Amino acid sequence: MMSEVVYGHKMSKKWMLLIAIWYTISLKAFIGLIKLYIYYIINYLYGRRKALIGYNTNIHPTVILREPQNIEIGCNCYFNHNTILNGGHGRAKLRIGNYVQTGPNVAFYVSNHNTLNSGIPIKEQGYHEADIIIEDDVWIGANSVITSGIHIGKGAIIGAGSVVTKSIPSYAIAAGTPAKVIKNRPE
Repeated sequence: MMSEVVYGHKMSKKWMLLIAIWYTISLKAFIGLIKLYIYYIINYLYGRRKALIGYNTNIHPTVILREPQNIEIGCNCYFNHNTILNGGHGRAKLRIGNYVQTGPNVAFYVSNHNTLNSGIPIKEQGYHEADIIIEDDVWIGANSVITSGIHIGKGAIIGAGSVVTKSIPSYAIAAGTPAKVIKNRPE
């Protein structure tokens, strides 16, 4: 087995171990851990305290809850890792019913940037907001995006990788970018 080569010299295993230990206990590593912990407190613990969350709902520790005062989640839900639950900046709400589950990397965006005036930078134009309502027993597949103003009906399934830009009726199976109803489930 070859040792790592650094600037044309072979490094011994002992030297590599010393470097690994040094970086583990260095100030940069300590600062990185502190930043990660603060991020966790702000985006997870604070979010869980401010959002209205029903009993027996499981939220993975890597889920981000932004504007949690505008998030309402029912009972018996499951939010997989790296999901983004984004309430509105103003009054718009993210309302999620009971028994809703997501795959990993799903994003809910209640607000979006205004883009009406081309003479003003988009960043300076504020936001457009509209409620997102997810009814009971909805399954949203991995890597999906739910945009503002969407209503997903009871028992619907959103296929993995979908971008939902229009409301989906109850018991529909929708997929694609933009998501379209491809099939219906029996009621």
